[in-house]
Order: sequence, then structure tokens, then C-alpha cells
Amino acid sequence: MTQQNAITRSRLVRWRKLAPRQTLVLRFVVVAFVVSGVTSTAYAVGNSTAELIATSIISWTLSIFFACIDRYMRHQTPRIDRAEFTRIGRWMWAALRRSLMWLGFVTPRPESGKSAVYRIAVWVLFVPAVLGVGLYLFLKFGIAVGARWPVTDADEIANNQERFDHTVRGGLCTALITAFFTAALPEEVLYRSVVLAAQRRKSGTWISVSVVAVLALAVFAWVHIGFGTGNVVSGLVVGTLCTAIALYTRSLWPAIVVHGVYDAIIMVSWALSV
Repeated sequence: MTQQNAITRSRLVRWRKLAPRQTLVLRFVVVAFVVSGVTSTAYAVGNSTAELIATSIISWTLSIFFACIDRYMRHQTPRIDRAEFTRIGRWMWAALRRSLMWLGFVTPRPESGKSAVYRIAVWVLFVPAVLGVGLYLFLKFGIAVGARWPVTDADEIANNQERFDHTVRGGLCTALITAFFTAALPEEVLYRSVVLAAQRRKSGTWISVSVVAVLALAVFAWVHIGFGTGNVVSGLVVGTLCTAIALYTRSLWPAIVVHGVYDAIIMVSWALSV
């Protein structure tokens, strides 16, 4: 009987050792719901429909729920008291912060010897803004995307007209919100964070990172196909530059600003055209 109890106890110990690995799955689930929360909230800012608001609330609620489950599995807390609620609050902030950092919302890494203020000023504000303007000039006048690949399909014309009308109706404020929150923020989270995750892997190589980057770029370009061939080409160029600066800075912020500035120039010009 004693020997049987010893065997049972050793098996329990063996399974408990697996708990940290199980929490990795929970952390992945938390990050997934944080991604859904960020993107749905960003879309809801630009277009506040009941469906987007409900999706945002559900996503954030589920991220909190699974983060609490993660805490319970790590600490096996027997009861919930006032002190535990305080610890859960701190744990939730840590889980949210960890998830956002995993996605790439960190201070850019180039010139790490410089202060954080300097790196933000240079790599989040100045350099991405210049690249966004240069990107617009290159696509507009360098290769003349609009003239080289005109939109002729009726459905594509309708999609572009709908986007144009939405921006014009809302004016300058809608143009800026759409550029940075409805377009740049969610799209960079969806298509560039996975590339940064591949870069951070200890076992990752430049080949694996390149494969992930190409796949993400292909999907990013494909989702623009409803707006015409020119929009797909623009998506490829914008996506390539955003991927490059994200990998170089190891941060998502510069890519968001490059993308946002490029879209803002286009949409602000629409809003001011009437």
C-alpha cells in the first residue's frame, strides 16, 4: 500500500511539473483575445457598430477570464479575499502588459544606448513620418500606381467609392481616425506582430523569419484585392517597408506610424477635396 501511494505521489508530482507548460497555452489564449480586443476596438473607433462593440467587450472580458485562470493554475489559490482581488488586479495588468509586449508594443531597440525619449522621438515619430511621406510620393509619382493600374471593375469601383464617401462625410477627423485606428493599428497588429514573434524565437533563423514575413505579406496584399490591382501593389510596397522597419527596430510602433502617415495623407486629401 505504501509503495502504491509512493507511485501515485510521484505521478502527481510529474503532472504538476507540466503546469507551467499548460500555462503557456493559457498565455497564448490571453494574447489571442488581446489581439481581438485591440483590433475590434480600433475598428469600433472608426465605425461604432453594435457588432464591433460587442466583439470588443467579449474579447477583453475573455482575456481577463483566461488571465485569471492562468494565475490560479500557477498559484493554486485556495480562496478569494480582498488581498487576492488586489493581486488579481496586478496580475491582470501584468498579463495585459506582457501580451502587448509580445505583440511588439515596446520601445524601439536601435541605438539602445540612447534614452527611451530619444528612441521614441527618432524611431517612432521622425523616421516613420519621413518614410510614410516618402512612401506616398514614391507610389503616387514614382511608379504612378493609380495611372498604371486603373480601377475598372464595377465592384472595385464601388468599394473605393464607399471608402471615399465615408471619409468625405466624416471630414478631417474621420480621415485621421480611419488612417491610424481603423487601418494602421489593427492591420499592423494582425500582419506584423507574427513576424516579430518569429524574430524573437531563440530557435528562429533568418530563413524562418523570412518565410513568416513573406506569408504575412502575401495575406496582407490579398485582403486589398477588392480595391483593385493598384491597391494590391500599394499593399505589397507598404507591407514590405513596414515589415522591414518592424524587424529592424524590433517594435510595432514604427510600422504603425509609417502605415498611418501614408494612409492619412491619402484620406486627408480626400476629405479636403470637397
